[in-house]
Amino acid sequence: MATPIQLTLCTTDSYDSAKQLAHSLVEKKLVACVNIVPNMTSVYSWEGQIHEDPEWLMLIKSTAERLENIKSAISAIHPYDSPELISINIEDGLPDYLKWVQDSVK
Repeated sequence: MATPIQLTLCTTDSYDSAKQLAHSLVEKKLVACVNIVPNMTSVYSWEGQIHEDPEWLMLIKSTAERLENIKSAISAIHPYDSPELISINIEDGLPDYLKWVQDSVK
C-alpha cells in the first residue's frame, strides 16, 4: 500500500520567505508541490500579547513518510522561533494527482 498523502500547513512572514522555503522543499524532493497563499492576516497570542500580522500560508503536498524530514528542513531555515507546521491526512482525491504526489517525493 502507498504511503498516505498529507497536506501540511505552514505560515511565514513574507513572500520571499515562503518562496525560499518552497524551493528548498521541492529541490530536496521532500514535497511534490507548495502553493503560496498571499496576504492573509493572522491574529494570535504570543508571549502574553495579542498580535495581528500579515502572513503567507504555504499549502505543502507530500507523503506522511516525509513529514519528519519536512519538519527538520523547515525548522532549519524558517524565520520564526516556533513556526506553525500542522499536517492533515488526505482521505480521497483524484488518483492521478495522488499518484503524482507519491511519485514526486524521494
